[in-house]
Amino acid sequence: SIMSEAKKKNPPKPKPQPEEIIALAKSLGYSERRTPVSYTLFFREDDPAHNMPPVLLNVYYTTRSIMTYLNHPTAGSNELWRSNAYKDLDELKSFLENPRRHSGKGYRNKNMAVRGCVSCGVFKQRNEYSKNQWAKGPDLNRCKACVENQMNERK
Repeated sequence: SIMSEAKKKNPPKPKPQPEEIIALAKSLGYSERRTPVSYTLFFREDDPAHNMPPVLLNVYYTTRSIMTYLNHPTAGSNELWRSNAYKDLDELKSFLENPRRHSGKGYRNKNMAVRGCVSCGVFKQRNEYSKNQWAKGPDLNRCKACVENQMNERK
């Protein structure tokens, strides 16, 4: 298939590992605020600007998703979730350097999360994947339609 040919020519970079993410965060002025749990790393900004509360970041390293908890100048404290937010350490670094960065991948409700199907390549919302497929993460998940098509082809 065209997609598998593209993968052979440009193999995906390996996912950043927890130790690499922790070292990067520390180098950019964050500290771990608790021990990792369920493939999640928890960080707190060490030196917040302008007497603001510190930015809190959760990095879900198996799905490459990020939750940012920050103080908005007019809306107050709020959470922003980004699904499949970074491909490599360089992209993650840009979020750590500017946690307010707009990426086009953010949402405030987990059901609004969007992810690409590895079979058809189309970005679809969470409800278009089974719970099982969504849990496999962005490198392995297939949408309900592709799973159903494959099952029909086997009949």
